Amino acid sequence: MLSGSGLRYAVSIDDQAPKTVDITTATGANDTTMNKGWEMNTTDAANRTSTTFTVSTPGAHTLRFWMVDPTVVVQKLVVATGDLAESYLGPPESYFASG
Repeated sequence: MLSGSGLRYAVSIDDQAPKTVDITTATGANDTTMNKGWEMNTTDAANRTSTTFTVSTPGAHTLRFWMVDPTVVVQKLVVATGDLAESYLGPPESYFASG
């Protein structure tokens, strides 16, 4: 991890510029206060973050997940195109892919 920053990854769709996400600040965690984001991450043993993109054309698109800090571990990526039902582990895996 680079000095002065949290744990980061980046995500991009098609040829859009990658959006960098700091998983430490995405939930509002910091060294001086015990807050709900930190509490949720520690009790669930998971850090959930989200990134929003605008896709202007229908059809197949390419999602890229970029390593910024090598200590970030990705367990699950969820691509939501509408409302998701609330659940602890997220929706079940989808095997659908078109090409």
